[in-house]
Amino acid sequence: MLSESSYSRGMEKQPLLSSKKTSIRRSLLASFLASVMSFASGTVVGGWTAPEHPETVGDMMFMMDNSDVSSWVVSIYLIGALLGALPAGQLSRTIGRKKFLLLLAIPMTAGWLLITIFVDHVFLILVGRFLCGLSLGAVTVAVPLYNYDVARDVCRGRGGVFLDFMLCVGILYSYVCSSLLGLRMFALTCAVFPLVFCVLFWRMPESPLYLYSRGRFLDAKSALIWLQGDGVDVSAAFDEYSKLQTEDDALPADKESQPPGKKRAFVKAVILSLALATVQRLSGAGAIIQYTAKLFSISGSSVAPNTASIITGIFQLIGSGITIFLIDRVGRRKLLLVSSSVVVACLAMLTLYFYFLNKGMLENSLKILPILIVCTFISFFRLGLGPIPWFITTELIGADHSNRAQSCIVSYSWILSFVVMKTFVMLVDEWPVALWLGYTVISVFGYLFILFFVPETNNKNADEIRLSLTKTYHINWC
Repeated sequence: MLSESSYSRGMEKQPLLSSKKTSIRRSLLASFLASVMSFASGTVVGGWTAPEHPETVGDMMFMMDNSDVSSWVVSIYLIGALLGALPAGQLSRTIGRKKFLLLLAIPMTAGWLLITIFVDHVFLILVGRFLCGLSLGAVTVAVPLYNYDVARDVCRGRGGVFLDFMLCVGILYSYVCSSLLGLRMFALTCAVFPLVFCVLFWRMPESPLYLYSRGRFLDAKSALIWLQGDGVDVSAAFDEYSKLQTEDDALPADKESQPPGKKRAFVKAVILSLALATVQRLSGAGAIIQYTAKLFSISGSSVAPNTASIITGIFQLIGSGITIFLIDRVGRRKLLLVSSSVVVACLAMLTLYFYFLNKGMLENSLKILPILIVCTFISFFRLGLGPIPWFITTELIGADHSNRAQSCIVSYSWILSFVVMKTFVMLVDEWPVALWLGYTVISVFGYLFILFFVPETNNKNADEIRLSLTKTYHINWC
């Protein structure tokens, strides 16, 4: 093995702070600043509600020829996201988590600048939205991977929730600014945020695991000490990195000879991750967030659609913020169960609301109900189902295979989101009761799946989680 001194010439600049004692604050700081890119991504998601009558709102957001073009403007970023997610895990492993995140600012800024300059050209708006989507999809892969590498077990959940929290901040910003600014000014402000991210994040440490894998042992040691304090057991960490590197670099033939228990744990982790992504997306939350204004318009609610969107954005931010304080205390599994149960109840109430609305059996005084139901729905969705599926894949699968798995599962998640987004407008107009009933039934199955099969990963290391996956085939109760 090559010596540490032979790599000392390539050492990164030291982070701004120094460490004298073990602390989780710096790990959380690194995770939080990485998630500032998620805030930039949130501006892509929110504020682009396709209007019911596009020709009447061009002065505030965008002028489209018809609702079909509007729906493509709303959803085109999802195609970019699913494509951007696919290579993100391997690219972040090859060039480094930190460098990859910094590079993602380029397509995000370029996309928003395209929209700013060519605000009257629909095709170039679509190109700009697509570029932003490429960055967004890669961010949802790279940020959880970076957090897994830099966060200690006791604060891994909080670091993971930062992605969702900052996404909510960006969505709320878009709700507010898209109702106040024209498209050009809105896009110009959004182009600034990736640059702000680069300024804030560039002095954070690179992933210690990545540095070790490149033979930069002194840099890896420096990053570990900064992140976890002088008391960190560097030798133990390096032993773990060596083990992970050996497993990840094994030839396919060698991997086939791995113990059956390890293979079983990996397969089960992938199935659990895919199932959670399915429950998350097919709850309809993405469509509710994207089409909040339309939803309140067709429901006959007495609250102005734009106002309802902003209120909903505030509630989802509150829900995600609460999760930051609960995730490492209560645990992932309990938050998923609470979140899923309330989501089921809210979807059932929306089904009943639209049923009675179509029958003409609702009094005007009850037309405030959609905003109450949606605010409750989105708050509790952000309590568990919103943030946890983004990062639980890295916990269940572990660092040795999470690069490929995170990319594939996140890309699958964006595919589902695209399907939901493109079908929502048609279905909510033509068959609203069937739509909400379908989301309800899927969410019921999702709750049962979480109740019976999803293990707790809170404050467990990779070996403990893998052991629970190999042994846990019985029903898990709370």
